[in-house]
Formats: sequence, C-alpha cells, structure tokens
Amino acid sequence: MKKLFLFVVFTLVSFTIFAQSVPKTREEESESSIEFGNIKANNGDWKGALNDYTNAIGYYPKNGLAYFHSGQAKQNLKDYRAALVDFSKAIYFNNSDAASYYGRGLCYILLSNKQKGCFDLSKASELGYNEANQAIQDYCN
Repeated sequence: MKKLFLFVVFTLVSFTIFAQSVPKTREEESESSIEFGNIKANNGDWKGALNDYTNAIGYYPKNGLAYFHSGQAKQNLKDYRAALVDFSKAIYFNNSDAASYYGRGLCYILLSNKQKGCFDLSKASELGYNEANQAIQDYCN
C-alpha cells in the first residue's frame, strides 16, 4: 500500500513539474498579456495596459479581443484614429462584436464623422449592446 501511495505521489509531482515546464502557446501568451493589460486598465494605467495589449497582438495577431482592448486603451488615451483602426480589426475578426462597433462608433463621432458613427452605434444596438441606445439618443437624433 505504501509503495502504491508513493507511486501516485511521484506521478502527480512529476506531472505537475512537467506541466509547469511546457511552454505556452502563442495564443496562451496572448491571453495572458490581455489579462495583465486588464489589471492595469482597471487601475487606470492605460499606457501600461496598451503595452500589454500590443504584446498580445504580437503573440497572436488574429486575436480580435486583443484589438478590442487595444482600441479601448487608445480611446482612453484620446488617440481616436488609432483606436478606430483597432476596433475595425476586432470587427474584422468577429463581425458580431457589439462592443467594438460601439467603440468604433464613438471614435467616428469624436472625429466628426457622425454618419459612420451613428451607423456603428446602430449596429452595436442591433447586436444587443444596450449602452449604444443612449449614445444614439445623445449623438444621432
């Protein structure tokens, strides 16, 4: 019985050590960078968050969520043109991403393109993004 117990413990310890030594995939690295960025964003460190989101995109350039978060950071840093580009890439990877339509719509409006902005806000609302309804009332009517 003691030998069986030692075998099980040895197997579990070996597996744990092996699991820790397996390198992360590029997608996992991207997700980790997004998580670090979100922590910084929640603390108001938009520049630090943007750096992490940029790293996430570098690890896995097809990560639409990384582009969305990068767009949010750039929007909070008032770099609306760059945010618009990131929101557009997020939409390219997921054309039902209501939050990206909302963010892009606000950027268009802040860049004095009401027509495109209201179109995107309407699309965000259509996709179920409730905050878009108030923005439509504020900017489009």
